Amino acid sequence: MGIESPTKAADTAENASFIPTQDKPPLFDVPAYVPPETGFLSHLPPAWVPYAQLMRLDRPGGFYAFYFPYLIGLAYAACISPHPPTPPFLLDRAALFFVGCIILRGSACTWNDNIDQDFDRQVARCRLRPIARGAVSTMQAHVFTFVQTLLGSLLFLALPPMCAVNAVAITLLFGLYPYGKRFTNYPQFILGLPFAWAIVMASHAVGVDPLAQETYISTLCLFFANVLWTMIYDTIYAHQDIKDDAKAGVKSMAVRFAKSTKILTSVLAVGVVGLLTAAGVLMGVSVVYFVMSCAGTAVSLAAMIGLVDLETPASCGWWFKWGFWFVGGSLVGGLLAEYMGKL
Repeated sequence: MGIESPTKAADTAENASFIPTQDKPPLFDVPAYVPPETGFLSHLPPAWVPYAQLMRLDRPGGFYAFYFPYLIGLAYAACISPHPPTPPFLLDRAALFFVGCIILRGSACTWNDNIDQDFDRQVARCRLRPIARGAVSTMQAHVFTFVQTLLGSLLFLALPPMCAVNAVAITLLFGLYPYGKRFTNYPQFILGLPFAWAIVMASHAVGVDPLAQETYISTLCLFFANVLWTMIYDTIYAHQDIKDDAKAGVKSMAVRFAKSTKILTSVLAVGVVGLLTAAGVLMGVSVVYFVMSCAGTAVSLAAMIGLVDLETPASCGWWFKWGFWFVGGSLVGGLLAEYMGKL
């Protein structure tokens, strides 16, 4: 029920007693919320814990969905630039976006959880999220979203002005995403747009115009390859809650294509590889890119789609998390290898 993707983190506590009720039976046999006793969150002041949970600081899986597109954009810009940036400069930008993605993810997830709080209370895996369980009020969540967005905007003082323009588009699209689950069966497409826009922003961050006349077509190929990739992994991830989502009235590609998800994602995967190949041809890159980025992505997506058990939430969650390293690692690796060959 949210961006962990984007999308949803497993917020139910384990090995806890069930919630007692006097008036009516609970919607789910879900354990009562128990404050974290181990890990990073257990060391925070209790009042901070719900806000750290809203930011998903204890669950890094969804962070990769935010960060990998920026890495792809940096590597892509380094490949198409007539004057390749130095490795230290790329690392500097990568570090800046690492911090920025922590804040961006926190803001997007807080907004999503706030808008989706009524849905979350009807989904077993999401009903113990901070807003859904009442640990953070609606107004507090809005203020927290604003504060995170404001902090994130300070990062643009170190970036070219066009990055701020890109950031506005990314923010608006993330703001639209939770509403998409109410009016379309394809909210994953909406979610893919701000993730893919990171490629454009990262390119501008190193002084490269990815939409220049000689590069805009390859940029669009890479952009929409990222959109299709998002649609694949978020549809698989959404299968964790497909029954509860259907009952709650949440629209998604997982609900719409529940019986044919693997066929759908296979078609999308062909589109991803085709667009990546077209981008490589337009960029005039070497065989290294086609082997690492194109073939590597093809193998990774085939394994993900073929091996995931859509009936098992743990399998969907595992492939969501590690799929970023397989697919994203292939993409970034091929582009970086091409860049290193230019130095």
